[in-house]
Amino acid sequence: MFMRNNIITFVGLLLMVLTGLSSCEKMVIEEDDNGGQPAVESNANLILKIVADETRGDISDYWKTLNFVVYQGDKKVKAVTQKAGESDYGKVGMTLAQGTYQVMVLAHSSANPTLSNPENVKFTNDDGFSDTFTGYNASVEVGDQPKTYEIRLTRATSMLRFKTKDVKPARVTRLWFQYRGGSRAVNVLTGYGVDASIQTVVVDVPDSLTGKSLTFDFYTFLREDEGTLSLSIKAFDSKGSLLLFPGMDEKEYIREFKDIPMKRNEITEYSGNFFEGVPADDARADSTASSFTIIADTAWAGITHYDF
Repeated sequence: MFMRNNIITFVGLLLMVLTGLSSCEKMVIEEDDNGGQPAVESNANLILKIVADETRGDISDYWKTLNFVVYQGDKKVKAVTQKAGESDYGKVGMTLAQGTYQVMVLAHSSANPTLSNPENVKFTNDDGFSDTFTGYNASVEVGDQPKTYEIRLTRATSMLRFKTKDVKPARVTRLWFQYRGGSRAVNVLTGYGVDASIQTVVVDVPDSLTGKSLTFDFYTFLREDEGTLSLSIKAFDSKGSLLLFPGMDEKEYIREFKDIPMKRNEITEYSGNFFEGVPADDARADSTASSFTIIADTAWAGITHYDF
């Protein structure tokens, strides 16, 4: 996912490097119980297949992980996790007792989420947050004969794309981002975020990107159709010392961007000068030049552009 060259992007394909949670939050990770068994059991009487209109091409190029979870009432009955590259990726077959069940499917590239409650699915920060799709069927009938259900996936995330119009100075080796106003947990039944969360991302910026503009993508679950995010940024040098740039608080060495408009399932692109105001080469050559992004594997509802 798939930017013009010479910019960093942290899109769903595991390119977001490290995301932190507030220190008071603790999480229990629930492992799947397929135990390395084939995704489609030979005597399966329930077969689940995913359908997603928003993707094009091979789904394994977009989502690195699929979670299939079966519930009966408040009880989690069975969970199967698939990784991209496995056989039958996007399809599972299970053997269950006859009865009525509920099915949840998650498609993402993050670390394992909690799976005990489809109304409060929390993602960890091990691999960062990613573009996430969800699907749910509240009434799946299982009998003695095999039956196939298609689970339609829809996007649950919104994305803030932060772009610098100026270039990275050589002394900047790390950036710290913290955004507030969205959620790291999603209610799969509604597709909305569950609670207000603080999401933190720390990124090492290599010297090879000196003199180039940067782009970062941050994912969250909005709790309503529209909302706002607040974004805080710090810059560090190779010794771990904070750096001061225009617009930063001179005591805290931090720059705050407040009330950034967001819409559910849409990209908000937020761009401007962050470092020293030195433009990228293409901007010098053509004052009307604009950055652009091609998203090859997924169709978002829209992109809104703002300058800061």
